[in-house]
Amino acid sequence: MNIQQNCSSLLKKRILRKLTYIALLLFTFSCDDGDIIVTSFEFDDVNLQLCEGAIPNEFVFFKINTSTNEAISYNFIETTYSERAETAMPITINLEDPNNALVYRQFNTSITADYYCSSIPDSGIRVTEELVSTSGTAEIINQIINEDDNDGIEAILESPNSSIDPQDDPDEDGVPNYLDDDMANNTIGDENNSIEEGYNSDDDMIPDFKDQDDDNDNILTSAEFPNGDPNDDSPLDTDGDNTPNYKDDDDDGDGILTRNEDINGNGNPRDDDTDNDGIPNYLDNDDDGDGILTINDTDNPILNIPPNLPNTVSTIFRTTVLITELKFNEEVEQFTENQFSFGFRDVTVQIPNN
Repeated sequence: MNIQQNCSSLLKKRILRKLTYIALLLFTFSCDDGDIIVTSFEFDDVNLQLCEGAIPNEFVFFKINTSTNEAISYNFIETTYSERAETAMPITINLEDPNNALVYRQFNTSITADYYCSSIPDSGIRVTEELVSTSGTAEIINQIINEDDNDGIEAILESPNSSIDPQDDPDEDGVPNYLDDDMANNTIGDENNSIEEGYNSDDDMIPDFKDQDDDNDNILTSAEFPNGDPNDDSPLDTDGDNTPNYKDDDDDGDGILTRNEDINGNGNPRDDDTDNDGIPNYLDNDDDGDGILTINDTDNPILNIPPNLPNTVSTIFRTTVLITELKFNEEVEQFTENQFSFGFRDVTVQIPNN
């Protein structure tokens, strides 16, 4: 009888353990709604990067979060996109096209840009979780956000009013101040089709903030601005006419244009010193040292040298990518936004502008 009781008790314990195990399984499955658990989906503070794809006009934008071994990428094919040219209109791409997919991935280890930019990624990298877009719209815009001639003078100081940035657009009419006929009226833009007064010292069709030689005297503004005094940041004005040298086409006020005081004709007035007094002719009001001011001296050669300095503008293009109505192939509780900013990417390009 005791043996039967012991066997019965042991059987009950085994049944109870099985029921407990089944209950745990049921609880586990009841708590799992099929959602993929994304560890962070935090890419706001991560730089947007770009690589060209394996086929023509294919591009891959991507962000890598090295702290969580996650990455998000957007692969698309578009013939009109270039990171070095403005988009006339936003480029809109439907994510239902499998060639234009946004993909979220988790990896077994950290990755670098080579994962997307190299034709043969590291074989040791495994994707442990993946989400692929099934619908949504991508909007891509590439705009110039800044242009500068790198002459050492801030753009805001190369305008008729040092409180006005020539590149700003306060009335939001799409026309920057240096071209806007009325900066306070968004119904008036560049009606006269020309640079506004005060923004172009030498009238060469290039505004000063994009002109490396503001006065067309064949001497770079960056060389004419400094006055040689580290304690004084005011611009050099050799002839004291209240027009600084970098905006004065006759720096020494001798009646001869600075660019025409290039006696050897090599395009550089800075290496011409007729009287060998250590002062180049363009800064010397008595070029030959004969005691007669150049402006009164009839012995001076008459030259006519055109402006010939090349001009390069440092241009920053910004690409912005916005995703709307994004849906993945799996439900993601952490991702509920109707609009997802993929971020922006800046590229600086040196563009000739003569």
